[in-house]
Amino acid sequence: MLLPSNALRIRLSEPERSRAAQQRADAPLRCGILVEARYLAQAQPRGMARALTEAGHNVSVLDTSRAMLDIDNSRWLAGLDLVIARGRSADLLARLSVAEAAGIPTLNRRQAIAAVLDKAHMATQLRAAGIPAPPTWIGDIGQLRREIPRTAYPLILKPVYGDNCRGICIVDTPRELDAVVWNEPCVIAQRLLQNSGFDIKLYAVGEHMWAVRKPSPLYGGAAAVTTLALPAAWRNLARQCGELFGLQLFGVDCIEADGALQVIEVNDFPNYSGIPGVDSILAGHVTQYVQARRSA
Repeated sequence: MLLPSNALRIRLSEPERSRAAQQRADAPLRCGILVEARYLAQAQPRGMARALTEAGHNVSVLDTSRAMLDIDNSRWLAGLDLVIARGRSADLLARLSVAEAAGIPTLNRRQAIAAVLDKAHMATQLRAAGIPAPPTWIGDIGQLRREIPRTAYPLILKPVYGDNCRGICIVDTPRELDAVVWNEPCVIAQRLLQNSGFDIKLYAVGEHMWAVRKPSPLYGGAAAVTTLALPAAWRNLARQCGELFGLQLFGVDCIEADGALQVIEVNDFPNYSGIPGVDSILAGHVTQYVQARRSA
């Protein structure tokens, strides 16, 4: 005679139920790594994917260039516990939207990536949160030519949706700004803070945080990345930036001026250059994130 399902539950003791739940939480993950083709050969997400596989998890690399997105077909999500995004393209963000609409957890979330992809939005949010950043102006190129004070120079000009230094231009004088050809409807101008040719980069994987000194891409430096001690003030700055934009995997580009850091940009899921053991740390963060959701 079959017992009703509630009788079966009663027969399980509390420790047995706890062990069963733990086994489910510890089951191998099924991770989908959604990645733009330009990142496939980079340190990340390759290192994280390898570490997850070596830990016994199932990893599928989802290259956005391999096929179009059919928003009525979500078979590519079948069985996934998590989707991890490395990229910023419109089609990648659309795929993240599909995953989130289907209830699949994502790292980082679409809204968080979009928030830092839009550099104008990023600048306004940093200022509103009281995070130290260089003076910034946003408008069309004609407005900037007419209205930016002469005392603000030198300037660095950025497109609103640029990344990897695309479209960046340095101007030292109003005359140079007048000569700039700018083909986009909006431009971001920031005061160029002087430094020694090196930037400070803060990296974070959840609560794991580091600081490195890197050659500034503005000056074409090729020196090695140097790991630095992480003062409490820098750790708090990184945490504040991550919480502001809702990011778990991120980097913060900074310049040190007058003994303090000024935030230039916040970026989602960087390569974590110069951070030893970061592949395993990324894999551990992903695992803990999914296990915590399973146990909730």
